[in-house]
Amino acid sequence: MMVYLRLIARFCQEKSGEIFIFLFTESLIALVLFLQQIELTAFKVAFLLPALIFVIYQSLACHRFIQLHQFLTRTSVENLPNFPDSSLIGEDYQQLIVNLDQWSQEKYQELLKFDKDLLDLTKLWTHQMKVPLAALDLMAQTDHLTKSGVQNQLLELDNYLNILLSYLRLQNTSTDFRFETFDVADITRDIIKKYANQFIMKNLSVSITGSWEITSDRKWLSVAIEQLINNAVKYTKTGSVTIKFDDNITIKDTGIGILPEDLPRLFEHGFTGYNGRNNQKSTGLGLYLTKGIMDRLELTVTITSQVEQGTEVCIEKN
Repeated sequence: MMVYLRLIARFCQEKSGEIFIFLFTESLIALVLFLQQIELTAFKVAFLLPALIFVIYQSLACHRFIQLHQFLTRTSVENLPNFPDSSLIGEDYQQLIVNLDQWSQEKYQELLKFDKDLLDLTKLWTHQMKVPLAALDLMAQTDHLTKSGVQNQLLELDNYLNILLSYLRLQNTSTDFRFETFDVADITRDIIKKYANQFIMKNLSVSITGSWEITSDRKWLSVAIEQLINNAVKYTKTGSVTIKFDDNITIKDTGIGILPEDLPRLFEHGFTGYNGRNNQKSTGLGLYLTKGIMDRLELTVTITSQVEQGTEVCIEKN
């Protein structure tokens, strides 16, 4: 009983505006009838009949209010039934709930996909991290530790770690981008210096010509270009890496190339391609990360390649 009384009190509270207007209107009617000296019988009919209709109407509304409240409090969010309110506002609320449920399902599926991708990445990343660590361990056991050899393995470890951290940061929608004007050739030279030891060990020549001033995020663009240069060095056994700037950046190598059927899928998550699988050093994440960064920076990256002749990568503004 107390529950019903509390619900009735809540209903009266929500309808207080309508009740006040009705009482105010009735008071005006009573005043007019009194001033007109209407007979008592007519006065009662004119005054009490609207009050009776109002009380009956509000009683029915209160009954429906209680039913609707009980329905909503007993409804499971896991299986939403049809909303019993057939009014336009009720239908609007019902559609809003349906849209919210669909949105929640989409976000949940996105979260599941992200978790799966992250789990797959972590497994592959963990395996790849073991390769340079195993190489360092073997070098230590056989007393073949050399400065250049250690530097190469540390560079591999650093690259794998940067890939993972950059991937995680890029998935965060609140990732900040700081745009400034700079010469892309400058950050490219810094990357070449970082990989100088690998160029020397593989006897690869490298040339950088031209310049390209752009307004973009220096750090993220550097991450993307480093992945491309890393691939150029990794898959080039002999020859050279040529980098040209002219309102864009072109990175061309004389490496093993890419099969034509693999080109359309290069930027897919985890795709390594035939040569990547044969090389057994590819995580399939570098180009995926690069494409994600380029999309955020509103740049376009395209790749053309011929097997055993080399690969050319071009970055330009959209």
